[in-house]
Amino acid sequence: MPLPLEFAIAGPPVSQQVRRRARLQAWIQQVRERAVTYWGSEPPSSEPVMVSITYFFDRVDFDVDNIPKPILDALKELVYVDDRQVTDLICRKRRHSDDLVLDMGLLPIGDSILTHGQFLVIQVSDRPVAEVLL
Repeated sequence: MPLPLEFAIAGPPVSQQVRRRARLQAWIQQVRERAVTYWGSEPPSSEPVMVSITYFFDRVDFDVDNIPKPILDALKELVYVDDRQVTDLICRKRRHSDDLVLDMGLLPIGDSILTHGQFLVIQVSDRPVAEVLL
C-alpha cells in the first residue's frame, strides 16, 4: 500500500519521558502492530514524508509535545526507513466536547475506536511541495 497511510488507535498515548520504559515499549509495539494492519508487507518509503497526529480525548489531557516521538519510532523501518525522513510534523489534540468536523477521507476507522474516550488518528503522506511563507 503506497502512501498515504491512515489509521486510528485507542489512546491515551504514552510519553517518551515515561518512567516505566516497559510501558513505552508496549505503546510503541501497539502503534506498530496497528500500522502493520494497514501497511501490510510494503517496503518502507525512502522519500521525505509528512506525519499528522491528532489526539482526541475526553477528560484526560496530555501535553501535545510528548505525543509524536514514540509514534515516529514505531513507524520507523515499517512505513519509512528512518524518522529523519519526516520533514513535516503536525501534532494536535482535540477535546471531544469541541465542535469538531472530522474529514476521515480514506481512514479505515472502526466504530470500536470511536467509542473509546481517547484515540489517535495517525496519517503519513508524501511531503507537501516545499513552501516558505515570509
